[in-house]
Amino acid sequence: MWHVLGVPPIARPTIPALAFVAMLVSAAACKDRPPTPAEIADRGWRAHEQVVTAGERAATCAEAGAAMQRAFADHRPDFVAAIQLDRAPQRLAEATAYLEAHQDRYADLETRMTGLSERCIDDPAVQAVFSQMESP
Repeated sequence: MWHVLGVPPIARPTIPALAFVAMLVSAAACKDRPPTPAEIADRGWRAHEQVVTAGERAATCAEAGAAMQRAFADHRPDFVAAIQLDRAPQRLAEATAYLEAHQDRYADLETRMTGLSERCIDDPAVQAVFSQMESP
């Protein structure tokens, strides 16, 4: 091995350094895997929550409709993926089991959705977003 005089040669990687590199490669590989049904369901519920929160924070129903539409557009892939679970019975069963096991996290979301829908029952934009969430 050659090196420039006065510059120390590059050290060989140590075992801990190799383990760190292996961990990074492993972590990168995990990101390439498709999401599990539980992850898809969780993302779908989080997307619902983001849309509802956007509507709740708005001062008027007109503002709520616009804010909800933006939030829906930002999270549309999560809605689509969650709806697609309905077409795969085994994946749907896995997602349902996950949601049932974690239902306390989502307990108030339906109440919040109903409240927002009733508050803005005459606003077509708000009602349209609720329809889009059901059929993205």
